Amino acid sequence: MNKLLLAIAMLFSIVISATEDITGIWYDSDDIGEYYIVILNNEEEGYKFLNFSFKEQDVVNEVVLAKTENMVWTKVTNDDNGWEIQCVYSFVDENTLKAIYTGSYEGVDYLKRKQIK
Repeated sequence: MNKLLLAIAMLFSIVISATEDITGIWYDSDDIGEYYIVILNNEEEGYKFLNFSFKEQDVVNEVVLAKTENMVWTKVTNDDNGWEIQCVYSFVDENTLKAIYTGSYEGVDYLKRKQIK
């Protein structure tokens, strides 16, 4: 009986960790202050992404294309210069997101969670 309860608890913890919380404020540690990404998620509307830059005093549009428990696919556009990328976000740990970019920019960035105190 104890082994069964332990197995159920382990399975439950695996399921919980598969639906990682990527909501928060994120930034690229190589370009601190360039752009911030705010990720929100609620049951009714799903994910919403807001990209902004204090330095450029600008925002770029980002819409969610698809999502799974572990990844979110988005399309980012900058109407000012015609720049367009597709991005795949995946959870690395509670303070790190991996972002894979294709399109007008190709690369991989590791975003850090902005701590608000």
